[in-house]
Amino acid sequence: MVLSEILQRFVNERPVAVMVRAVLEKQFADSFFDTTFEEVAEQQYTRELALSTCAKVVTQVTLGQTASVHAAFVKDRETIPVSIASLYEKLQHIEPRVCEELVSRSAGPLTEVVTTLSRRDEPIPGYRLRIVDGNVLASSEHRLKELRGSSAAAMPGKSLVLYDYATDLISDVVACEDGEASERRLIPQLLTKVCEGDLIMADRNFCTVDMETGLEQRGAKFLIRHHGSMSLAFEGEAMQCGRCQTGEVHEQEARLKCGSVYRVVTIIRDKPLKDGGDKVVLLTDLPREKATAQELANLYLRRWTIEEAFRQLTEYLSCEVRTLGYPKAALFAFTLAVLAYNTMMCVKAALKAAHPEDQEEWSTYYMAWEVKATFDGMLVAVLPQEWQPFAAMSNQSLADFLRQMASNIDRARYAKHRRGPKKTPERKKARSRHKSTAKVLQERKLKRTPSPQSSP
Repeated sequence: MVLSEILQRFVNERPVAVMVRAVLEKQFADSFFDTTFEEVAEQQYTRELALSTCAKVVTQVTLGQTASVHAAFVKDRETIPVSIASLYEKLQHIEPRVCEELVSRSAGPLTEVVTTLSRRDEPIPGYRLRIVDGNVLASSEHRLKELRGSSAAAMPGKSLVLYDYATDLISDVVACEDGEASERRLIPQLLTKVCEGDLIMADRNFCTVDMETGLEQRGAKFLIRHHGSMSLAFEGEAMQCGRCQTGEVHEQEARLKCGSVYRVVTIIRDKPLKDGGDKVVLLTDLPREKATAQELANLYLRRWTIEEAFRQLTEYLSCEVRTLGYPKAALFAFTLAVLAYNTMMCVKAALKAAHPEDQEEWSTYYMAWEVKATFDGMLVAVLPQEWQPFAAMSNQSLADFLRQMASNIDRARYAKHRRGPKKTPERKKARSRHKSTAKVLQERKLKRTPSPQSSP
Protein backbone atom coordinates (compact mmCIF):
# COMPACT_ATOMS: atom_id res chain seq x y z
CA MET A 1 0.00 0.00 0.00
CA VAL A 2 1.08 3.55 -0.73
CA LEU A 3 0.48 5.65 2.37
CA SER A 4 0.23 9.42 2.59
CA GLU A 5 2.93 11.37 4.36
CA ILE A 6 0.72 12.03 7.38
CA LEU A 7 -0.42 8.42 7.73
CA GLN A 8 3.16 7.23 7.32
CA ARG A 9 4.20 9.44 10.25
CA PHE A 10 1.57 7.75 12.42
CA VAL A 11 2.82 4.37 11.21
CA ASN A 12 6.33 5.29 12.31
CA GLU A 13 5.44 6.91 15.62
CA ARG A 14 2.20 5.22 16.72
CA PRO A 15 2.04 1.87 14.90
CA VAL A 16 -0.32 0.11 17.32
CA ALA A 17 -2.96 2.84 16.94
CA VAL A 18 -2.78 2.48 13.15
CA MET A 19 -3.05 -1.32 13.39
CA VAL A 20 -6.12 -1.04 15.64
CA ARG A 21 -7.73 1.43 13.25
CA ALA A 22 -7.04 -0.88 10.30
CA VAL A 23 -8.74 -3.83 12.02
CA LEU A 24 -11.72 -1.68 12.97
CA GLU A 25 -12.05 -0.43 9.38
CA LYS A 26 -11.96 -3.98 8.02
CA GLN A 27 -14.07 -5.85 10.56
CA PHE A 28 -16.40 -3.23 12.04
CA ALA A 29 -17.62 -1.09 9.18
CA ASP A 30 -20.99 0.68 9.37
CA SER A 31 -22.53 -2.07 7.27
CA PHE A 32 -21.54 -4.68 9.87
CA PHE A 33 -23.52 -2.98 12.64
CA ASP A 34 -26.47 -1.93 10.50
CA THR A 35 -26.86 -5.29 8.75
CA THR A 36 -26.69 -7.18 12.04
CA PHE A 37 -29.29 -4.84 13.51
CA GLU A 38 -31.67 -5.22 10.56
CA GLU A 39 -31.43 -9.03 10.62
CA VAL A 40 -31.61 -9.59 14.39
CA ALA A 41 -33.62 -6.80 16.02
CA GLU A 42 -37.25 -7.76 16.62
CA GLN A 43 -38.73 -4.63 18.18
CA GLN A 44 -36.44 -1.75 17.24
CA TYR A 45 -36.14 -0.32 13.75
CA THR A 46 -34.06 2.33 12.00
CA ARG A 47 -35.68 5.63 11.16
CA GLU A 48 -33.03 8.39 11.32
CA LEU A 49 -30.43 7.03 13.75
CA ALA A 50 -28.51 3.93 12.63
CA LEU A 51 -26.90 1.50 15.05
CA SER A 52 -23.52 2.24 13.46
CA THR A 53 -23.83 5.86 14.57
CA CYS A 54 -24.60 4.74 18.13
CA ALA A 55 -21.57 2.46 18.00
CA LYS A 56 -19.29 5.31 16.91
CA VAL A 57 -20.48 7.46 19.81
CA VAL A 58 -20.20 4.80 22.52
CA THR A 59 -16.88 3.46 21.17
CA GLN A 60 -15.32 6.82 21.98
CA VAL A 61 -16.18 6.13 25.63
CA THR A 62 -14.97 2.52 25.64
CA LEU A 63 -11.66 3.52 24.01
CA GLY A 64 -11.17 6.32 26.54
CA GLN A 65 -11.45 9.20 24.07
CA THR A 66 -14.31 10.83 26.00
CA ALA A 67 -15.58 10.49 29.54
CA SER A 68 -19.27 10.06 28.74
CA VAL A 69 -21.76 9.48 25.94
CA HIS A 70 -22.92 13.09 26.23
CA ALA A 71 -19.36 14.37 25.73
CA ALA A 72 -18.98 12.17 22.64
CA PHE A 73 -22.30 13.48 21.29
CA VAL A 74 -21.25 17.11 21.77
CA LYS A 75 -17.98 16.46 19.92
CA ASP A 76 -19.68 14.81 16.93
CA ARG A 77 -23.09 16.51 17.03
CA GLU A 78 -22.76 17.77 13.43
CA THR A 79 -22.69 14.19 12.12
CA ILE A 80 -25.50 12.85 14.33
CA PRO A 81 -28.96 13.43 12.81
CA VAL A 82 -30.91 13.37 16.09
CA SER A 83 -30.93 15.03 19.50
CA ILE A 84 -29.10 13.72 22.57
CA ALA A 85 -32.44 12.60 24.00
CA SER A 86 -33.13 10.50 20.90
CA LEU A 87 -29.65 9.00 21.08
CA TYR A 88 -30.20 7.93 24.68
CA GLU A 89 -33.63 6.59 23.76
CA LYS A 90 -32.05 4.41 21.05
CA LEU A 91 -29.34 3.11 23.41
CA GLN A 92 -31.90 2.27 26.09
CA HIS A 93 -33.74 -0.13 23.76
CA ILE A 94 -30.97 -2.04 21.95
CA GLU A 95 -31.95 -5.66 22.37
CA PRO A 96 -29.52 -8.02 24.15
CA ARG A 97 -29.69 -10.48 21.25
CA VAL A 98 -28.24 -7.79 18.96
CA CYS A 99 -25.29 -7.46 21.35
CA GLU A 100 -24.77 -11.22 21.34
CA GLU A 101 -24.84 -11.40 17.54
CA LEU A 102 -22.35 -8.56 17.18
CA VAL A 103 -19.80 -10.52 19.20
CA SER A 104 -20.39 -13.90 17.57
CA ARG A 105 -20.47 -12.53 13.99
CA SER A 106 -17.25 -10.59 14.46
CA ALA A 107 -15.42 -13.47 16.14
CA GLY A 108 -15.33 -15.63 12.99
CA PRO A 109 -13.28 -13.27 10.77
CA LEU A 110 -11.07 -12.22 13.69
CA THR A 111 -10.37 -15.87 14.50
CA GLU A 112 -9.23 -16.36 10.91
CA VAL A 113 -6.89 -13.36 11.18
CA VAL A 114 -5.42 -14.51 14.50
CA THR A 115 -5.01 -18.09 13.24
CA THR A 116 -3.10 -16.79 10.23
CA LEU A 117 -0.80 -14.79 12.51
CA SER A 118 -0.17 -16.63 15.77
CA ARG A 119 -2.27 -18.75 18.09
CA ARG A 120 -1.63 -21.13 20.95
CA ASP A 121 -1.84 -24.88 20.48
CA GLU A 122 -4.94 -26.44 21.98
CA PRO A 123 -4.01 -28.03 25.35
CA ILE A 124 -6.02 -31.17 24.58
CA PRO A 125 -5.54 -32.16 20.91
CA GLY A 126 -8.82 -32.51 19.06
CA TYR A 127 -10.78 -30.16 21.34
CA ARG A 128 -11.33 -26.41 21.26
CA LEU A 129 -10.80 -25.14 24.80
CA ARG A 130 -13.37 -22.49 25.72
CA ILE A 131 -13.48 -20.97 29.19
CA VAL A 132 -16.80 -19.67 30.46
CA ASP A 133 -17.42 -17.28 33.33
CA GLY A 134 -19.93 -14.68 34.45
CA ASN A 135 -19.30 -10.95 34.52
CA VAL A 136 -21.44 -8.57 36.57
CA LEU A 137 -21.34 -5.00 35.29
CA ALA A 138 -20.24 -2.55 37.96
CA SER A 139 -22.93 -0.44 39.59
CA SER A 140 -24.00 2.61 37.62
CA GLU A 141 -24.91 6.07 38.83
CA HIS A 142 -28.41 6.44 40.29
CA ARG A 143 -29.79 8.10 37.16
CA LEU A 144 -33.16 6.38 37.16
CA LYS A 145 -35.73 8.32 39.19
CA GLU A 146 -36.68 5.25 41.24
CA LEU A 147 -33.05 4.76 42.38
CA ARG A 148 -32.14 8.31 43.36
CA GLY A 149 -33.30 7.97 46.94
CA SER A 150 -31.65 4.59 47.48
CA SER A 151 -28.17 3.83 48.76
CA ALA A 152 -28.22 0.36 47.17
CA ALA A 153 -25.93 -0.21 44.19
CA ALA A 154 -27.68 -0.02 40.82
CA MET A 155 -26.73 -3.19 38.89
CA PRO A 156 -27.28 -2.56 35.15
CA GLY A 157 -26.68 -6.04 33.82
CA LYS A 158 -24.79 -9.30 33.68
CA SER A 159 -23.17 -11.43 31.00
CA LEU A 160 -21.73 -14.88 30.47
CA VAL A 161 -18.57 -14.82 28.39
CA LEU A 162 -17.04 -17.61 26.29
CA TYR A 163 -13.29 -17.10 25.89
CA ASP A 164 -11.29 -19.09 23.33
CA TYR A 165 -7.99 -20.07 24.89
CA ALA A 166 -6.06 -20.66 21.65
CA THR A 167 -6.83 -17.25 20.08
CA ASP A 168 -7.34 -15.08 23.20
CA LEU A 169 -10.61 -13.91 21.67
CA ILE A 170 -14.02 -13.61 23.33
CA SER A 171 -16.11 -15.52 20.83
CA ASP A 172 -19.59 -15.37 22.40
CA VAL A 173 -21.51 -13.62 25.15
CA VAL A 174 -24.88 -14.13 26.80
CA ALA A 175 -26.33 -10.72 27.67
CA CYS A 176 -28.78 -10.44 30.56
CA GLU A 177 -30.48 -7.27 31.77
CA ASP A 178 -30.99 -8.58 35.31
CA GLY A 179 -27.83 -7.72 37.23
CA GLU A 180 -28.85 -10.04 40.08
CA ALA A 181 -29.50 -13.06 37.86
CA SER A 182 -27.82 -16.32 38.82
CA GLU A 183 -25.29 -17.70 36.36
CA ARG A 184 -27.17 -20.98 36.47
CA ARG A 185 -30.30 -19.27 35.19
CA LEU A 186 -28.44 -18.36 32.00
CA ILE A 187 -27.17 -21.89 31.26
CA PRO A 188 -29.90 -22.66 28.63
CA GLN A 189 -28.85 -19.60 26.59
CA LEU A 190 -25.20 -20.51 27.07
CA LEU A 191 -25.68 -24.03 25.73
CA THR A 192 -26.99 -22.68 22.41
CA LYS A 193 -23.54 -21.18 21.79
CA VAL A 194 -21.62 -24.43 22.39
CA CYS A 195 -20.40 -26.41 19.38
CA GLU A 196 -19.43 -30.02 18.84
CA GLY A 197 -15.78 -30.57 19.74
CA ASP A 198 -15.69 -27.81 22.37
CA LEU A 199 -14.06 -28.41 25.72
CA ILE A 200 -15.86 -26.18 28.22
CA MET A 201 -13.98 -25.24 31.38
CA ALA A 202 -15.84 -23.46 34.16
CA ASP A 203 -15.95 -22.90 37.91
CA ARG A 204 -18.35 -24.55 40.34
CA ASN A 205 -21.22 -22.13 39.69
CA PHE A 206 -21.78 -24.02 36.43
CA CYS A 207 -21.69 -27.46 38.05
CA THR A 208 -25.26 -28.62 37.41
CA VAL A 209 -26.77 -31.72 35.86
CA ASP A 210 -28.45 -29.58 33.18
CA MET A 211 -25.12 -28.04 32.20
CA GLU A 212 -23.25 -31.33 31.98
CA THR A 213 -25.97 -33.31 30.19
CA GLY A 214 -26.60 -30.37 27.87
CA LEU A 215 -22.94 -30.30 26.85
CA GLU A 216 -22.99 -34.05 26.21
CA GLN A 217 -26.03 -33.69 23.96
CA ARG A 218 -24.16 -31.10 21.87
CA GLY A 219 -21.08 -33.27 21.44
CA ALA A 220 -18.95 -31.12 23.76
CA LYS A 221 -16.77 -32.14 26.69
CA PHE A 222 -16.35 -30.38 30.03
CA LEU A 223 -13.94 -29.79 32.88
CA ILE A 224 -15.92 -28.16 35.70
CA ARG A 225 -15.14 -27.70 39.36
CA HIS A 226 -17.49 -29.67 41.58
CA HIS A 227 -20.12 -27.82 43.62
CA GLY A 228 -20.97 -29.14 47.06
CA SER A 229 -24.70 -29.21 46.27
CA MET A 230 -24.18 -32.00 43.72
CA SER A 231 -24.03 -35.39 45.43
CA LEU A 232 -21.49 -37.93 44.15
CA ALA A 233 -21.55 -41.70 44.65
CA PHE A 234 -17.92 -42.75 44.32
CA GLU A 235 -17.08 -46.05 42.67
CA GLY A 236 -13.85 -47.98 43.18
CA GLU A 237 -10.70 -46.82 44.92
CA ALA A 238 -9.08 -43.43 44.44
CA MET A 239 -5.79 -43.64 42.54
CA GLN A 240 -2.83 -41.38 43.23
CA CYS A 241 -1.74 -39.76 39.96
CA GLY A 242 1.35 -37.78 40.91
CA ARG A 243 1.57 -34.04 41.41
CA CYS A 244 0.42 -30.91 39.61
CA GLN A 245 1.63 -27.35 40.11
CA THR A 246 -0.38 -26.86 43.30
CA GLY A 247 -0.46 -30.25 45.03
CA GLU A 248 -1.12 -33.99 44.87
CA VAL A 249 -3.56 -35.37 42.31
CA HIS A 250 -5.98 -38.26 42.85
CA GLU A 251 -8.55 -39.74 40.48
CA GLN A 252 -11.74 -41.73 41.00
CA GLU A 253 -15.04 -42.36 39.24
CA ALA A 254 -18.38 -41.17 40.58
CA ARG A 255 -22.01 -41.65 39.62
CA LEU A 256 -24.57 -38.85 39.68
CA LYS A 257 -28.23 -39.26 40.62
CA CYS A 258 -29.12 -38.99 36.93
CA GLY A 259 -27.02 -42.11 36.30
CA SER A 260 -24.11 -40.49 34.48
CA VAL A 261 -20.61 -41.60 35.47
CA TYR A 262 -17.78 -39.08 35.33
CA ARG A 263 -14.13 -38.89 36.22
CA VAL A 264 -13.40 -37.05 39.47
CA VAL A 265 -9.99 -35.39 39.74
CA THR A 266 -9.11 -34.27 43.26
CA ILE A 267 -6.23 -31.89 43.99
CA ILE A 268 -4.95 -31.87 47.58
CA ARG A 269 -3.30 -28.49 47.73
CA ASP A 270 0.01 -27.70 49.34
CA LYS A 271 -1.38 -24.33 50.42
CA PRO A 272 -4.95 -23.90 51.69
CA LEU A 273 -7.57 -22.01 49.71
CA LYS A 274 -8.98 -18.66 50.84
CA ASP A 275 -11.89 -20.41 52.52
CA GLY A 276 -9.51 -22.64 54.48
CA GLY A 277 -10.13 -25.82 52.47
CA ASP A 278 -7.33 -27.86 50.97
CA LYS A 279 -9.14 -29.74 48.18
CA VAL A 280 -10.21 -28.81 44.67
CA VAL A 281 -12.53 -31.37 43.04
CA LEU A 282 -12.99 -31.42 39.26
CA LEU A 283 -15.56 -33.29 37.17
CA THR A 284 -14.91 -34.25 33.57
CA ASP A 285 -16.18 -36.57 30.86
CA LEU A 286 -12.92 -36.52 28.89
CA PRO A 287 -11.65 -40.06 28.26
CA ARG A 288 -8.39 -41.04 29.94
CA GLU A 289 -6.66 -41.63 26.63
CA LYS A 290 -7.20 -37.94 25.79
CA ALA A 291 -5.92 -36.45 29.06
CA THR A 292 -4.52 -37.79 32.31
CA ALA A 293 -5.70 -36.57 35.71
CA GLN A 294 -2.41 -34.74 36.16
CA GLU A 295 -2.83 -32.92 32.83
CA LEU A 296 -6.39 -31.93 33.71
CA ALA A 297 -5.32 -30.60 37.11
CA ASN A 298 -2.71 -28.37 35.49
CA LEU A 299 -5.14 -27.38 32.73
CA TYR A 300 -7.71 -26.08 35.20
CA LEU A 301 -5.17 -23.53 36.43
CA ARG A 302 -5.46 -21.84 33.03
CA ARG A 303 -9.07 -20.91 33.80
CA TRP A 304 -7.73 -17.68 35.23
CA THR A 305 -6.87 -16.44 31.74
CA ILE A 306 -10.49 -15.33 31.45
CA GLU A 307 -10.12 -13.34 34.67
CA GLU A 308 -7.19 -11.54 33.05
CA ALA A 309 -9.41 -10.76 30.06
CA PHE A 310 -12.04 -9.28 32.41
CA ARG A 311 -9.36 -7.20 34.13
CA GLN A 312 -8.15 -5.76 30.84
CA LEU A 313 -11.72 -5.01 29.77
CA THR A 314 -12.26 -3.07 32.99
CA GLU A 315 -8.91 -1.31 33.44
CA TYR A 316 -7.71 -0.69 29.87
CA LEU A 317 -11.06 -0.43 28.09
CA SER A 318 -14.10 1.19 29.65
CA CYS A 319 -16.47 -1.77 29.52
CA GLU A 320 -18.47 -0.41 32.47
CA VAL A 321 -19.83 3.06 31.75
CA ARG A 322 -21.23 4.30 35.06
CA THR A 323 -23.29 7.03 33.40
CA LEU A 324 -25.36 4.43 31.50
CA GLY A 325 -28.00 3.32 33.98
CA TYR A 326 -30.36 1.52 31.64
CA PRO A 327 -29.46 -2.19 31.26
CA LYS A 328 -29.67 -2.38 27.46
CA ALA A 329 -27.41 0.66 27.04
CA ALA A 330 -24.90 -0.69 29.56
CA LEU A 331 -24.80 -4.09 27.82
CA PHE A 332 -24.25 -2.40 24.45
CA ALA A 333 -21.27 -0.51 25.90
CA PHE A 334 -19.89 -3.78 27.29
CA THR A 335 -20.32 -5.37 23.85
CA LEU A 336 -18.34 -2.61 22.14
CA ALA A 337 -15.60 -3.00 24.74
CA VAL A 338 -15.48 -6.73 23.91
CA LEU A 339 -15.10 -5.90 20.20
CA ALA A 340 -12.30 -3.46 21.05
CA TYR A 341 -10.63 -6.10 23.23
CA ASN A 342 -10.75 -8.63 20.39
CA THR A 343 -9.22 -6.02 18.08
CA MET A 344 -6.34 -5.54 20.53
CA MET A 345 -5.83 -9.31 20.63
CA CYS A 346 -5.49 -9.32 16.82
CA VAL A 347 -2.77 -6.69 17.09
CA LYS A 348 -1.06 -8.66 19.84
CA ALA A 349 -1.16 -11.77 17.64
CA ALA A 350 0.63 -9.78 14.93
CA LEU A 351 3.31 -8.74 17.43
CA LYS A 352 3.79 -12.37 18.47
CA ALA A 353 4.03 -13.48 14.85
CA ALA A 354 6.61 -10.83 13.98
CA HIS A 355 8.64 -11.37 17.17
CA PRO A 356 8.26 -15.04 18.15
CA GLU A 357 10.96 -14.72 20.81
CA ASP A 358 8.65 -12.49 22.90
CA GLN A 359 5.53 -14.67 22.94
CA GLU A 360 4.13 -13.61 26.32
CA GLU A 361 5.88 -10.31 26.86
CA TRP A 362 3.55 -7.81 25.17
CA SER A 363 1.75 -5.31 27.37
CA THR A 364 -1.91 -4.65 26.63
CA TYR A 365 -1.66 -1.65 28.95
CA TYR A 366 0.84 0.20 26.74
CA MET A 367 -1.09 -0.75 23.62
CA ALA A 368 -4.37 0.58 25.05
CA TRP A 369 -2.63 3.72 26.31
CA GLU A 370 -1.33 4.49 22.81
CA VAL A 371 -4.78 4.04 21.31
CA LYS A 372 -6.39 6.34 23.87
CA ALA A 373 -3.71 9.02 23.43
CA THR A 374 -3.55 8.91 19.63
CA PHE A 375 -6.85 7.78 18.17
CA ASP A 376 -8.77 11.05 18.16
CA GLY A 377 -5.97 13.11 16.66
CA MET A 378 -5.24 10.44 14.06
CA LEU A 379 -8.86 10.43 12.87
CA VAL A 380 -8.70 14.23 12.45
CA ALA A 381 -5.33 14.29 10.68
CA VAL A 382 -5.85 11.34 8.34
CA LEU A 383 -8.61 11.69 5.75
CA PRO A 384 -11.39 9.06 5.84
CA GLN A 385 -10.68 7.87 2.28
CA GLU A 386 -7.18 6.81 3.31
CA TRP A 387 -8.67 4.10 5.55
CA GLN A 388 -11.00 2.72 2.85
CA PRO A 389 -8.44 0.30 1.31
CA PHE A 390 -8.39 -1.62 4.62
CA ALA A 391 -12.11 -2.29 4.35
CA ALA A 392 -11.60 -4.04 1.01
CA MET A 393 -8.79 -6.29 2.25
CA SER A 394 -9.22 -10.01 2.65
CA ASN A 395 -8.51 -11.50 6.07
CA GLN A 396 -5.24 -12.91 4.72
CA SER A 397 -4.16 -9.51 3.38
CA LEU A 398 -5.04 -7.83 6.66
CA ALA A 399 -2.97 -10.40 8.57
CA ASP A 400 -0.02 -9.79 6.23
CA PHE A 401 -0.32 -6.02 6.71
CA LEU A 402 -0.44 -6.35 10.50
CA ARG A 403 2.59 -8.66 10.53
CA GLN A 404 4.57 -6.29 8.32
CA MET A 405 3.81 -3.32 10.56
CA ALA A 406 4.57 -5.29 13.71
CA SER A 407 7.97 -6.33 12.41
CA ASN A 408 9.16 -2.70 12.38
CA ILE A 409 8.05 -1.56 15.83
CA ASP A 410 10.26 -0.77 18.81
CA ARG A 411 9.67 -3.79 21.03
CA ALA A 412 10.79 -1.95 24.17
CA ARG A 413 7.82 0.44 23.92
CA TYR A 414 5.28 -2.36 24.35
CA ALA A 415 7.15 -4.79 26.59
CA LYS A 416 5.76 -5.99 29.89
CA HIS A 417 7.65 -4.97 33.00
CA ARG A 418 7.33 -7.86 35.37
CA ARG A 419 7.80 -7.35 39.07
CA GLY A 420 8.87 -9.87 41.64
CA PRO A 421 6.47 -11.62 44.01
CA LYS A 422 4.64 -9.34 46.39
CA LYS A 423 5.66 -9.41 50.01
CA THR A 424 3.06 -8.60 52.63
CA PRO A 425 4.75 -6.54 55.36
CA GLU A 426 3.78 -6.79 58.99
CA ARG A 427 2.23 -3.46 59.86
CA LYS A 428 2.37 -2.16 63.39
CA LYS A 429 -0.68 -0.43 64.77
CA ALA A 430 -0.13 3.30 64.40
CA ARG A 431 -0.87 5.73 67.20
CA SER A 432 -2.16 8.33 64.76
CA ARG A 433 -4.50 8.02 61.76
CA HIS A 434 -2.08 9.88 59.49
CA LYS A 435 1.63 10.37 58.96
CA SER A 436 3.59 12.99 57.01
CA THR A 437 5.51 11.40 54.14
CA ALA A 438 7.95 14.34 54.11
CA LYS A 439 8.83 13.71 57.76
CA VAL A 440 9.35 10.01 57.10
CA LEU A 441 11.79 10.82 54.28
CA GLN A 442 13.61 13.31 56.50
CA GLU A 443 14.01 10.69 59.21
CA ARG A 444 15.37 8.25 56.62
CA LYS A 445 17.89 10.86 55.49
CA LEU A 446 19.04 11.49 59.05
CA LYS A 447 19.52 7.76 59.63
CA ARG A 448 21.67 7.44 56.51
CA THR A 449 23.81 10.50 57.29
CA PRO A 450 26.97 9.35 59.14
CA SER A 451 27.52 11.08 62.45
CA PRO A 452 30.64 13.28 62.61
CA GLN A 453 33.58 11.55 64.27
CA SER A 454 34.75 13.18 67.44
CA SER A 455 38.36 14.46 67.34
CA PRO A 456 40.86 12.55 69.49
